[in-house]
Amino acid sequence: MMNLEKHTLTSSCGEYRRRVWYLPAEDPPVRIGIFLDGEYYINQMDAPAQLVALQREGLIPPIACLFVSYENGETRHYDFTCNDRYARFITEDLIEWIRSQNAGISKQDCLIGGLSLSGLQVAFTALTTPKVFSFTLCQSGSLWWNQEWLTSYLRSYSGNGDKFWISVGDQETDSGIVHPPTDLVQDVDQISAVRRFADALKAQGESVHYHLFAGGHDPKCWEAEFSDAMQWLLG
Repeated sequence: MMNLEKHTLTSSCGEYRRRVWYLPAEDPPVRIGIFLDGEYYINQMDAPAQLVALQREGLIPPIACLFVSYENGETRHYDFTCNDRYARFITEDLIEWIRSQNAGISKQDCLIGGLSLSGLQVAFTALTTPKVFSFTLCQSGSLWWNQEWLTSYLRSYSGNGDKFWISVGDQETDSGIVHPPTDLVQDVDQISAVRRFADALKAQGESVHYHLFAGGHDPKCWEAEFSDAMQWLLG
């Protein structure tokens, strides 16, 4: 499984203890990458192999990456619903751990990526810590959450020219859904919520690539766009 190192990291506040997989850069890194829902990116999307290939081909700069476990369905619903405490765990603990492994790398040269519900959390984290994340990958993000709360948040947000790859499938049209295990209610279809968020983000001055791909809420679709997304964000 590539050159992945498995660790368990605990937040400085003691609230979070998560399994992570670390993928060192091919050369001395100039970027940091944090991917939530690590099991999806590793086991279903072959992201580590894609990242290594992109670096070896010179299509993206050297990047040291951490894939973070979602642990279980219930934990995922709490961690990834615009959770400011979890955002601090990412910015204050996970990034600092990677920096401790790679002397001299800037805290500003960071990418954060997620999909579905973790796509919501990475967008929230990037927007609320703009001096940390310059590059955000949001694949089929659950931007319908809480009546599109994060899109409403953008009304008071001033952009920094950061880069956001925001995608959704042309078959993600369901609404009126209740998601177990915590019964999150989705009143709005994925396409509409994602498109409104992308438009609002662009209006606030961020650099946005909106990708409507052919397919549904499917890791294979996210895998297929991953290389293009990394090159657009980091190239």
